Amino acid sequence: MNNQERRSYPRVKLITKVTNVAGDFFHYYYSRDLSLGGIFLETREPFPVGTQVNLEFPLPGIARRVAVRGKVVRMVASEEKDPSVVPGMGIQFSPIDEETQGMLAEFIANIMTR
Repeated sequence: MNNQERRSYPRVKLITKVTNVAGDFFHYYYSRDLSLGGIFLETREPFPVGTQVNLEFPLPGIARRVAVRGKVVRMVASEEKDPSVVPGMGIQFSPIDEETQGMLAEFIANIMTR
C-alpha cells in the first residue's frame, strides 16, 4: 500500500511560511503540502515523532491566518544520496474548530478544481 492509499484526506501543494509558536520562541518552516488532516514542513532538523506543535500560517486569498495544534507523526531524514527526497516532518492536526476546518476545506477544494 503506498502513501496515497493510506491518506485519509487529499493533499494539495502549498508552499507558505509556517510559524511554530513554542512559548516565547518562534520557529519558521516552509510547507510542502496541506490536507484537512495535516501539513508537511520542510526541515533538516525535524522534531521527534509525538512532539506537539502550535502552528500558524496564511492561506493565499484568505485574510485570516490559520492557527492549529498538531503533533509530529512522520519524520523524513535528509538523504545526501537522493536530492529528490525533501527532509522534514509530517504534522497531524489535532481536532480543529469548524471555522478553521471550513477555511481549509474551501482552500483545498479551490486548488483541486483548478
